[in-house]
Amino acid sequence: MPRVKFQTLTEQMFYILLCLRQECYGMDILDRVPAMTGNRVTVGSGTLYNLLEQFLEAGMIRETKVEGRRRSYRLTEKGKEMLDREYERITAQAQDYRRAFGEEDGR
Repeated sequence: MPRVKFQTLTEQMFYILLCLRQECYGMDILDRVPAMTGNRVTVGSGTLYNLLEQFLEAGMIRETKVEGRRRSYRLTEKGKEMLDREYERITAQAQDYRRAFGEEDGR
Protein backbone atom coordinates (compact mmCIF):
# COMPACT_ATOMS: atom_id res chain seq x y z
CA MET A 1 0.00 0.00 0.00
CA PRO A 2 1.53 3.37 -0.98
CA ARG A 3 2.32 5.91 1.73
CA VAL A 4 0.03 8.94 1.91
CA LYS A 5 1.99 12.03 0.94
CA PHE A 6 2.81 14.31 3.89
CA GLN A 7 1.12 11.98 6.39
CA THR A 8 4.30 12.46 8.40
CA LEU A 9 7.19 14.84 7.76
CA THR A 10 10.90 14.22 7.54
CA GLU A 11 13.11 16.45 9.69
CA GLN A 12 13.97 18.49 6.62
CA MET A 13 10.29 19.00 5.76
CA PHE A 14 9.47 19.94 9.35
CA TYR A 15 12.20 22.58 9.57
CA ILE A 16 11.47 24.05 6.14
CA LEU A 17 7.85 24.57 7.13
CA LEU A 18 8.92 25.90 10.53
CA CYS A 19 11.11 28.50 8.80
CA LEU A 20 8.14 29.60 6.71
CA ARG A 21 6.15 30.79 9.70
CA GLN A 22 7.80 34.02 8.56
CA GLU A 23 8.15 35.03 4.93
CA CYS A 24 11.54 34.05 3.53
CA TYR A 25 13.43 33.16 0.40
CA GLY A 26 14.83 29.73 -0.39
CA MET A 27 18.36 30.88 0.39
CA ASP A 28 17.17 32.11 3.79
CA ILE A 29 15.87 28.61 4.55
CA LEU A 30 19.21 27.06 3.59
CA ASP A 31 20.82 29.27 6.25
CA ARG A 32 18.11 29.10 8.90
CA VAL A 33 17.64 25.31 9.18
CA PRO A 34 21.25 24.59 10.26
CA ALA A 35 21.23 27.64 12.56
CA MET A 36 17.94 26.53 14.13
CA THR A 37 19.20 22.96 14.72
CA GLY A 38 22.81 23.57 15.73
CA ASN A 39 23.90 22.11 12.35
CA ARG A 40 22.16 18.81 13.16
CA VAL A 41 19.88 19.19 10.12
CA THR A 42 20.91 20.59 6.76
CA VAL A 43 18.98 20.88 3.53
CA GLY A 44 20.55 20.73 0.10
CA SER A 45 19.35 23.21 -2.49
CA GLY A 46 17.96 20.48 -4.77
CA THR A 47 15.98 18.98 -1.91
CA LEU A 48 14.77 22.39 -0.77
CA TYR A 49 13.44 23.53 -4.12
CA ASN A 50 11.85 20.14 -4.82
CA LEU A 51 10.06 20.25 -1.45
CA LEU A 52 9.01 23.87 -1.91
CA GLU A 53 7.36 22.90 -5.20
CA GLN A 54 5.59 19.96 -3.56
CA PHE A 55 4.44 22.13 -0.64
CA LEU A 56 3.09 24.73 -3.10
CA GLU A 57 1.17 22.06 -5.01
CA ALA A 58 -0.26 20.70 -1.75
CA GLY A 59 -1.33 24.19 -0.60
CA MET A 60 0.90 24.07 2.48
CA ILE A 61 2.80 27.22 1.50
CA ARG A 62 2.15 30.15 -0.80
CA GLU A 63 4.45 32.25 -2.90
CA THR A 64 4.46 35.82 -1.60
CA LYS A 65 7.00 37.60 -3.81
CA VAL A 66 8.87 37.06 -7.05
CA GLU A 67 11.93 39.19 -7.80
CA GLY A 68 13.62 37.74 -10.86
CA ARG A 69 14.69 34.25 -9.82
CA ARG A 70 14.20 35.00 -6.11
CA ARG A 71 10.91 33.80 -4.71
CA SER A 72 9.66 34.16 -1.18
CA TYR A 73 7.21 31.88 0.56
CA ARG A 74 4.97 31.79 3.62
CA LEU A 75 3.20 29.03 5.50
CA THR A 76 -0.54 28.69 4.85
CA GLU A 77 -3.14 27.60 7.39
CA LYS A 78 -3.04 24.11 5.86
CA GLY A 79 0.76 24.04 6.30
CA LYS A 80 0.42 25.23 9.92
CA GLU A 81 -2.08 22.44 10.60
CA MET A 82 0.36 19.88 9.16
CA LEU A 83 3.18 21.30 11.27
CA ASP A 84 0.95 21.15 14.37
CA ARG A 85 0.03 17.49 13.67
CA GLU A 86 3.68 16.58 13.23
CA TYR A 87 4.60 18.34 16.48
CA GLU A 88 1.88 16.39 18.29
CA ARG A 89 3.17 13.12 16.77
CA ILE A 90 6.76 13.85 17.82
CA THR A 91 5.63 14.86 21.32
CA ALA A 92 3.65 11.61 21.65
CA GLN A 93 6.77 9.66 20.67
CA ALA A 94 8.80 11.44 23.36
CA GLN A 95 6.10 10.64 25.94
CA ASP A 96 6.13 6.98 24.87
CA TYR A 97 9.90 6.91 25.30
CA ARG A 98 9.69 8.39 28.79
CA ARG A 99 6.98 5.91 29.81
CA ALA A 100 8.98 3.00 28.44
CA PHE A 101 11.92 3.99 30.63
CA GLY A 102 9.84 4.79 33.70
CA GLU A 103 10.27 8.54 33.43
CA GLU A 104 6.61 9.48 33.56
CA ASP A 105 7.19 12.80 35.30
CA GLY A 106 8.78 14.15 32.09
CA ARG A 107 12.43 14.18 33.18
